[in-house]
Amino acid sequence: MTSTYSNTQASGALSAVDTGIVIVKPVVYCFRIARMLAETKTPMRASKISRLLDINPSTCFNILRTMTLEGILSFDAESKTYQVGNELELLLQYLVPKSTFSNLDAARPLLQKAAAKLNVTITIWKKLGKDRIMLICTESNPGAIRIDMASGQRLPHLMGASGRLFAYYDQTPEQELKSSFDKVRWSRKLNFAQYKQEIQQISKRGWAIDDGYFSAGITAIAAPVLNSSEKMVLSVSAVTFRGTYSQEHYAHIGLELNKLAKTLSDLFL
Repeated sequence: MTSTYSNTQASGALSAVDTGIVIVKPVVYCFRIARMLAETKTPMRASKISRLLDINPSTCFNILRTMTLEGILSFDAESKTYQVGNELELLLQYLVPKSTFSNLDAARPLLQKAAAKLNVTITIWKKLGKDRIMLICTESNPGAIRIDMASGQRLPHLMGASGRLFAYYDQTPEQELKSSFDKVRWSRKLNFAQYKQEIQQISKRGWAIDDGYFSAGITAIAAPVLNSSEKMVLSVSAVTFRGTYSQEHYAHIGLELNKLAKTLSDLFL
């Protein structure tokens, strides 16, 4: 994951002019810091955070210290870097219904079995609001080199294989899809026509793939977990190092994920 970061307002958010309210900058900075560190997954020094988010160095340092005291961030004294703290993991429980966590516990053996069988990392993603998706569960194959992904990680809602699925099942209008697409920072070049074609392919095969566009060197395949109304509520994704398998094997993984997704539908819904 690249450590560069775009200091822009989250899409769908209202500006002070739109709402007529006074924006409290330190609060805004707290959210931007937490979001950046969660999305980049890269520990950073205070000076770098200040520079990337254009925050006064003294103000940034005080905010970082406060967030660390509250457990939102953790501080490594040796490297003098900050990263996401354990408190965000606890906050996740307030964002996702308790029944989901209970069902996740029941689903873990299935996810672990799939991770070992397919030799991948298995993840479950949930739509969070209008423009974000959130990782709520991850299981890795203990016998292989693992790709570690922390629960609570949030991404723009179009990113990755799961993002393509949500775009398809949400039936996002093309103009809105294009506007959101243009705001995403892809790890390698991807044009809208190709992205749109990959979404259209979901109707034929039932799964989606992101081949190194979300994160360089990573391929993700995802299948939708649907409710009784055929509405997508979660995605189950297989993550592996790019180039590990052939396109034919990726298709095999996609079909296996479709089977797993149907089992999860019965479990979660």
